[in-house]
Amino acid sequence: MAFVLAAALTIATPASGQILMSGSSVAPETDLSPEQEQNLLGEYWTAAKLYKIDPTKTVAAFGVWTRDRQAKVQSIYFQPEKPRPEYIKSRQEWAPETLRVAGMLHSDLGVAALQKRDIPEFEFQMGLADGWFQLADNRLSAPGSLRSRWMISVSRLLLASGDIGIADRMLNRAVERIANDPALLLAQGTVKETQASRFIADIGGGRLDAPASASKPRDSSLTVAQASLEKALKLQPALVEAKIRLAHVFSMKGDDARAYSLITEVLSAKPPPAFKYLASLMGGTILERSSQFDAAAKSYVEAILAMPDGQSAYMALANILHKSGQKAEAGAVMDRLFARGAVGANADPWWTYPLGLDLSMDKQFEEYRNLVRK
Repeated sequence: MAFVLAAALTIATPASGQILMSGSSVAPETDLSPEQEQNLLGEYWTAAKLYKIDPTKTVAAFGVWTRDRQAKVQSIYFQPEKPRPEYIKSRQEWAPETLRVAGMLHSDLGVAALQKRDIPEFEFQMGLADGWFQLADNRLSAPGSLRSRWMISVSRLLLASGDIGIADRMLNRAVERIANDPALLLAQGTVKETQASRFIADIGGGRLDAPASASKPRDSSLTVAQASLEKALKLQPALVEAKIRLAHVFSMKGDDARAYSLITEVLSAKPPPAFKYLASLMGGTILERSSQFDAAAKSYVEAILAMPDGQSAYMALANILHKSGQKAEAGAVMDRLFARGAVGANADPWWTYPLGLDLSMDKQFEEYRNLVRK
């Protein structure tokens, strides 16, 4: 079995007479005859189906395929089928489960490219992956579909790698193609919120521009974030994360009254610990800005009780105690923090908040792999 699999995964150089796409060692011919198209499709699907047996080896084997050949296969599906003689058998695959296998194959190729920081290859492969997922859904993907969940995971992967601009472009297209999807709108709101928090004034000619230079793109991102999150909540009112992020957006826009109203709503519903931590932390910040130091300190304590390893809450509490002249108490808070020792990246939700509150990208993509391979 191992020998058969290894042999099958070795994609041979096309035989003499077969047309290669541009980028290969021969003159490109993109206008294939019906017979040549079916030969290409047969070769592609013979190799791609092996992903169900061994994804790792299949992804590695596809490295010998030029971009042109990969793209040509998919382009055949998006164009009217050419008339062909009866003796030429169609090699097109239309079973949704088979098309999704191809989608995850190209998704894995895209993730590998991102790890190498080959952004053009990443975008190319993810475009092909999305195309196969779209075809698997008969070109009409529903909210919550595999395609939707996969897009959200890719956007979070991009956030974690610092590629906010690419995540932004991807989700702008996604919310148009899959309308009224609360989870996609939440993801878009997250990207725009994080984007807004990272805008700073450009340095030109050795001088820092006026803050207004940074405020325009920042305000634009906050406006889109607000619209996306409000629409997500209209579609799914119980989406707690969207409420917290919308509160943060209002806070960044200087509308503390609306922000605190949402924070109060979230906390009154007794949310899970991570959301209680974030809401308490944000609420404390708003109270602190209005010089309500005792109430702010209590809010930070609530955050600590929700997530005892959340270092941001300890720092916020110690800071406000120090500002109010309670230096000994501030020192005691820091001693308690240091006594807890080192913690993992997921111990403090505020650390992962800009990245979508989830760093388990490998786990998510493995879930999709297992799903398409069933």
